[in-house]
Amino acid sequence: MMQCNTTFEVLCAGADRIGAGENGRIVWGNGVVTLVFDVRDDAPVRLVGMSGRGMRAVDANIAGEPDAQPIVELRSSIDSGGDNRLQLAKSAAGMKLRFVEAYRHTPADPTAPDALYRLSIVQRDPQGGPTVISVFEACPQLSAVRTYTRLSCAERYPVEAVSSMNATLPLAAARLTDDQTMIYWGENSWDLENAWHCQPLRSTSLRDRDQKVNPGTSSARFAFRSSSTWSTGEFSPTGIVEGFSEAPESRPFAFIWQIEHNGAWEWEIGEDDPGVRISAYGPEYADHQWFTMLGDGNEFTSVPVSFAVCGGDWQQAVAEMTIQRRETRIRHARELGRADEFDRMELRVVYNDYMNTLWGNPYIEQELPLVEGAYKAGADVFCIDAGWYDDADGGWWDMVGDWEPSVDRFGAVRLTGLIHDIQSRGMIAGLWLEPEVMGVRCQLAQMMPDSAFFCRHGARVADQGRYHLDFRSPIAREHATRTVERLISEYGVGYFKFDYNTTPGAGTDLDTDSVGAGLLEHCRAVQDWVDGIRRAHPDVMIENCSSGAMRADYAMLSRLDMQSTSDQADPSIYAAIAAGAGMAILPEQQGNWGYAQEEMDDETAVFTLTAGILGRLYLSGFINRMGERRLALVRDAVALHRRVLDEQGHLMPWWPDDLPDFNGPWLAYGLRHNHAIAEAVYPDVAALMDGNEHVEYLAVWRRGGVDSMYLQLGHGAHVRQVFPDPGQPDHAPGARPWTVEHVDPDTVRLTVSDSERPSARIFAVSYDVR
Repeated sequence: MMQCNTTFEVLCAGADRIGAGENGRIVWGNGVVTLVFDVRDDAPVRLVGMSGRGMRAVDANIAGEPDAQPIVELRSSIDSGGDNRLQLAKSAAGMKLRFVEAYRHTPADPTAPDALYRLSIVQRDPQGGPTVISVFEACPQLSAVRTYTRLSCAERYPVEAVSSMNATLPLAAARLTDDQTMIYWGENSWDLENAWHCQPLRSTSLRDRDQKVNPGTSSARFAFRSSSTWSTGEFSPTGIVEGFSEAPESRPFAFIWQIEHNGAWEWEIGEDDPGVRISAYGPEYADHQWFTMLGDGNEFTSVPVSFAVCGGDWQQAVAEMTIQRRETRIRHARELGRADEFDRMELRVVYNDYMNTLWGNPYIEQELPLVEGAYKAGADVFCIDAGWYDDADGGWWDMVGDWEPSVDRFGAVRLTGLIHDIQSRGMIAGLWLEPEVMGVRCQLAQMMPDSAFFCRHGARVADQGRYHLDFRSPIAREHATRTVERLISEYGVGYFKFDYNTTPGAGTDLDTDSVGAGLLEHCRAVQDWVDGIRRAHPDVMIENCSSGAMRADYAMLSRLDMQSTSDQADPSIYAAIAAGAGMAILPEQQGNWGYAQEEMDDETAVFTLTAGILGRLYLSGFINRMGERRLALVRDAVALHRRVLDEQGHLMPWWPDDLPDFNGPWLAYGLRHNHAIAEAVYPDVAALMDGNEHVEYLAVWRRGGVDSMYLQLGHGAHVRQVFPDPGQPDHAPGARPWTVEHVDPDTVRLTVSDSERPSARIFAVSYDVR
């Protein structure tokens, strides 16, 4: 994807300058997704129609949505809201924008790896103020668009909010009403990630006020936001709206979006007169203390947002966003010159010594047996987690920053000897690292200037005994780079777990327009720093962690290989986290812990391993204490996981029992092929599907309640248990196979073998006819 800070000249290079057609419309797309814009002399440009895969294609002659909103919302302290509403939409400055010109770039070869369709729409207030450029980008064969906004101004102009996306949904075109929509959103907190919910629009804050009696745009909104740098610390930057009706004339569709930023963001759903609008922002003034002063050479680009629109339900929308996320990742890897390394890293199995094991307190006497156990289990990577640098036996929190190995923990062999032991067994050595912080007791922190840290009110920002480095500072970046370079060159580290447990609050007031602007600039500097590390060391694998998944956004995940999905230590709760992860994280990036222990009964060991097999199995636990039978079960999990990894890059998340209930007794999550997507994006896979030569996977957890679950898997489904392997009953004799029964041609009943305790199984699903 084109970097969002690309200059306007580069955006327009090789592009055709276009205007509106005779009917005042601009139609743009990639042959799968189509957007129709309405251009008038007396109004800002509006998005009046859209279509995607599985929908009736829109064109310039559509009637358009009855109350379509401007494609940009722009707020300034000198000209803010268009009315007295609390919502970010209906901005006065945005309503004054008028079309100037547009540029359309069409790739000469749509099959080229870097082929990209782009539309840039330029608007300006005729009375003065900023030039606003809305950029839309689409990859070939995808039903998704990436969009952002660029601002520039010849004179000083304060901006307090600008949307990256302001989309009016195609309800009228789908012959649906506002009442026939469902909203999907995700809640996150430490140890409780991926709790997804859905409600009818009318059951949220967007209640029916009777628009006939009370015309005009509603002041209500359904909104979520992040704060500081835990971008997913409370809510997901991803959301879905689904339009559906049983009426035969309706055309169900779904719209999904994600804000791709590792800092502050906000999205809101609002109701028009009639219609439903979705607005997405990076930081803004009211909630994030952000503003920027245009002019004097200062231009601004909003954070990027990806969205996808398609016919069908919310699961089809997730599938479309899944391939958008995949395409974003691989394109970024190509831009950094590491495409080959990217492919290899997708197949690695990682063991980490932290979860339910050493808990950040490593010693050589514990590590060496764990290394042997991880090797026997079949791991490719052994990651030494937190504490490897701590000489103070507990100072690993407020003394971090020097990142020198402890002289007390690893005996005569030191850390070098431990890493050599890992490498001698053919595994890659990994280290935990928190490069963006320094403890207040770190001596190096006292030697660095305040400008290298977040500061407010004339002093460094401290959070629980830690300072936060400001990556705008060359000194801060140099320190982090030097640390990584040294650990690679001196110790041969080939894997990093980048953790992130400290947030700096609203931002920094040092050398910036606003506290929020300082935070945004830092977050973007972090992205650039990660790019530099990846470019210099393309063969080093990097995990994204932040007290679990508190920063699991696609600014970070487009750059990094794997995401720790939680710090949750209870397998029963982790099942819900794993079951919902596919809504916001690619399966191949979901680092779901599997922390089997020797003392667990067979059902519990199977239960925890099941969480990781369909994502990225992230092994932990005292694997060295396992007897041969338990170790064989772990090896079975690794072997099945490797089979999944071979196919995972073209499989889509799947929830046959609908949206997972975080607190529910049963959970079902799987990976399946999507024929419509495969035909366009993965033709070899489509051929296998046509010949019924493919397998889909399904993980099912039973945490309580009744002993049977009914799943509608479709006509001709064959369901076969693959974990634990029924062919190896001695590997988990206490976890007998579940019973699989067809109750009708489309429905399967799964019945547990032991109703007294929680249990889980993984099944392979194949079909006679598709």
